[in-house]
Amino acid sequence: MKIKQLCFVSGVALATLVTASAAQAALVVVPADLAPGAQYRLVFVTAGTRNATSTNIDDYNTFVTNEATGGTPAIDTALDTALNGAGFDLSTITWKAIGSTASVDARDNTGTNPTLSTGVPIYLIDGNRVANNNADLWDGSIQTAINRTPLDTVSTSLVWTGTTFFGLATSYALGGCFGGCDFGNGFVARGSSNVSFRIGGSWIFGFVDFYLDHLPLYGISPVLTVPTPAVTVPEPSSLLGFITLGGLMLGGAVRLTGGGSDT
Repeated sequence: MKIKQLCFVSGVALATLVTASAAQAALVVVPADLAPGAQYRLVFVTAGTRNATSTNIDDYNTFVTNEATGGTPAIDTALDTALNGAGFDLSTITWKAIGSTASVDARDNTGTNPTLSTGVPIYLIDGNRVANNNADLWDGSIQTAINRTPLDTVSTSLVWTGTTFFGLATSYALGGCFGGCDFGNGFVARGSSNVSFRIGGSWIFGFVDFYLDHLPLYGISPVLTVPTPAVTVPEPSSLLGFITLGGLMLGGAVRLTGGGSDT
């Protein structure tokens, strides 16, 4: 009897442990509404913050890349874990900041210029669609606020952008170069990751802040392709059922091989 009880309890305990882990894996890096082979991009808002004093767009690209990857080749963030689990080679994914300096527009830095290419659907890293293509990204509003971080936390912060809702640099570009970089006034345009500000362009340009302040930035992936076959994760409820059933079957097997004895 003790062996049967132990097997049953072990099965339930294992089910609970694995289900809890699955429930925490909330980031979605392979959109459910796309077929294998379809292309798309991912966006996030950084959990960390920085100032907006640099006039070099690569400084901001490096910042969002380090936020996505944890700054090392190892699997350090929830986003790293999700992408690796879906079968992506993390070394091939280069993240860019959705931001503009005086010399580089956000839509060119990110490869989302609608005058150059149609683009692909863009998704938040929780599976919700942000824009249908490049033109939709820069039409004045987005479908979903960009409020999820690579650490799988939700942000409602202001965000450095230096960008208009057309994807172009504002007079208040990153680096605070209004009137020319030699005479920077120190103010930079910012948007908001708050869900209520996704309409009307406020997600990308709502007001300005002093460039020494510390705010997060938006990051965007290169074009990704849905793996073939697509990686799927069982629903937590289904996973619980399967593992509990396995525990019960294990208990039955021990009972049958025990010579019919309950002691």
